Amino acid sequence: MKQLPVEWKSDRLIISNVEESDIPELESIYETSRYLHQWDGQEHDRNYVKECFEEGHLPPGGRLENYRIQSIRTNEDDRYIGLLSVYHGYPSEDSIYLEFLYIQSEIQKQGYGQELIQALTRHFSELGYKEIRINVALKNWTALRFWIKSGFNQISRIYGDLEHSEDTFAHTELIKSL
Repeated sequence: MKQLPVEWKSDRLIISNVEESDIPELESIYETSRYLHQWDGQEHDRNYVKECFEEGHLPPGGRLENYRIQSIRTNEDDRYIGLLSVYHGYPSEDSIYLEFLYIQSEIQKQGYGQELIQALTRHFSELGYKEIRINVALKNWTALRFWIKSGFNQISRIYGDLEHSEDTFAHTELIKSL
């Protein structure tokens, strides 16, 4: 199965596989994403990056060799600004699942996310994949706007709680065809 390169670039970004020495800095970046859990109802995992590095965050029946966790750094000053994790070949062989993408909140709204998605789309299309999928909390309006603007305009399914309240949560799986 063809996969993202160990390191690749866009105009302003360097994306590369996480090394064990990267984990402390990337955990601190991940820690700044804790606000996202107000919309998805999940517990914040302080060891998320380490666990992903060691075991992956795999779908049912998934294999570690199909999983990648990568750091996102700026080309200009080689500064860590985010994190990307993907699973190659889920739910079908010609699908990519974006398990997690986060750019530090103080860096957001500078076009890095759109640039990254455009570069990912190009890479995955060249590798022969037909679609990219992502799970988005329905209460996360900013993320929904970002993903729809990025071409994720098909809804695969909506799942979670049936009633809306402050203490209930639902998600949608969005698809971008390549």
